[in-house]
Amino acid sequence: MSKEGMNLDQLRAMLAAPVASLFLVLLLCAMVVSRPAATGFFVPVIRLHHNPNEPTDCDGLAELIRLTADERIWINGEAVQRDRLSSRIAEIMSNRAERIVYVVVDSRSSYGQFASFLDAVAGSTPELHTVVVSGEVLKAFEKDHDLCDFVYPAKEISEASVGKY
Repeated sequence: MSKEGMNLDQLRAMLAAPVASLFLVLLLCAMVVSRPAATGFFVPVIRLHHNPNEPTDCDGLAELIRLTADERIWINGEAVQRDRLSSRIAEIMSNRAERIVYVVVDSRSSYGQFASFLDAVAGSTPELHTVVVSGEVLKAFEKDHDLCDFVYPAKEISEASVGKY
């Protein structure tokens, strides 16, 4: 520093870094504000209806499709050949307004078996909701529930999707 104080070059050098930082922060803020908010997506979660005093919307027409470890397929206790699976599901769902099937795959099945089975089920009928039931929900269901105890949040999906997708 000289006796007269700071010269113009020294002042520029001293202010360059803070001004550049301020500019970058303002630029970042402008980018964040101009970017649309993330909307995410809705994942329906199957659950069991636990209150026996509260009525369910079950019409008794739920379909439970099982793949066993030995690759046998069952639809509500009826054995079905693999080559007839898609056509049988399409036949069952042909006159239904709400198309939901619950899929249970034996935990000893390979991922390839599961993927092939799920592809055949999901591709059988347009607008078919395929719900994979596993884990704690499956254990609770097998313990003392029936298909009417499954609650698929169909109304929640339609309400959540209005104007968001």
